Amino acid sequence: MKAISIKLPDPLFHDLAQRAKSSASTQSDIIRTALVAYLQNDVKASTASCADRASRWVGMAEGPEDLSTN
Repeated sequence: MKAISIKLPDPLFHDLAQRAKSSASTQSDIIRTALVAYLQNDVKASTASCADRASRWVGMAEGPEDLSTN
């Protein structure tokens, strides 16, 4: 496993330290878990098609289904 070094703002560092202490976990475990979740979510977002992204709005409006009809 590779090691990296990061700089965190003080409030974020304190939140991380408190979470690690309260969950009996390590700061590294929490950061790894968060990074995996972020990267998996980012991949899903970047592979979604335009139709996938717009699907929740399909059928929400009232009016003619096909604007090319008279």
